[in-house]
Amino acid sequence: MSSGTPESMDPAEGCPRRSPREIFARYGYAPLPPNELDDRQMPGRLWELLYAAAARRLFFCGTDHLDDRGLYTFLWEQWLDQPTTDIPPEAQTNTTTIISEFSARGTPHDGRACDRDRFLPTPPFPLEARAGWLPGDDDPTEGAEPDPLGLMDVDREIAEADTEFLPGTPPFDPPEAELEAVEPDNWVPPSQQLVEQNIPLLPPAEITDEMLTPILWELLHNLALRGFYVLHTDHLTERELYAELWERGLREPAHLPGRTPRGGWFHDTLGSWGEEEMQLWLRYYASEQDRAKHAKDWPKDTLPPREKPVSNRDWRLPKGPF
Repeated sequence: MSSGTPESMDPAEGCPRRSPREIFARYGYAPLPPNELDDRQMPGRLWELLYAAAARRLFFCGTDHLDDRGLYTFLWEQWLDQPTTDIPPEAQTNTTTIISEFSARGTPHDGRACDRDRFLPTPPFPLEARAGWLPGDDDPTEGAEPDPLGLMDVDREIAEADTEFLPGTPPFDPPEAELEAVEPDNWVPPSQQLVEQNIPLLPPAEITDEMLTPILWELLHNLALRGFYVLHTDHLTERELYAELWERGLREPAHLPGRTPRGGWFHDTLGSWGEEEMQLWLRYYASEQDRAKHAKDWPKDTLPPREKPVSNRDWRLPKGPF
């Protein structure tokens, strides 16, 4: 007879052990060897690898003692081949590796090579896991029951501390200022914001093929820190995606909230989802169930044949911490 109490399940139970290199290979991603990357390519390729790991809910901390090449080399030579439990992403289980416990290679005399840890991809947390209140919300004590033990103050402190790991998140403004900031009249093109913060933006024609991917991933990372995320990019080559961002995505006014559990600004390369964009979605992104439903709902529409996208990027694009 069932007791009515749900059994706890270990998400790792029954999962095979594979190296991250093997896991990535299954997704068609293979990081380049460090000796094939020059110093200008290294930062972007490192972020590409870190976001690929985050897509599989593999996260890192304690990396500031290594410069970019030192961290990438450590990941390539050691971490990529260390067996780990291959837990499906839908199990929502995070694994965090503390790099400082494994390697001090590349450590400068002052013990810190760069300021990276606070900008690393962070595990996603649902809003309901955040004590139900975030700084900037209405006072939770208004109309509440008496709190003689002071537990509401404890919940408030936890919620405030919980937002400190979100670098790039602006201070929470009073409700009036927050509402004013999201008004369309106050939106600013992301390109303007990046330039004002000394983030270089190169025209596509000035970027060589060898530098395109590293520069693209640096841009995607810098946008993610400001709460700007990109959707549906697999039908575009690296150069086409960069051109799409350069010509349209970064030129249109936007409200960039920073990395915040409340959401973000999403740039969908399928635009307004007109007839042409719907055909792209059906061709490259829709599941068989989606296609069958569309054919049933819109029998007069031409259903394009399914095609393999030219890129395999969407699964590892920066995601918000929510």
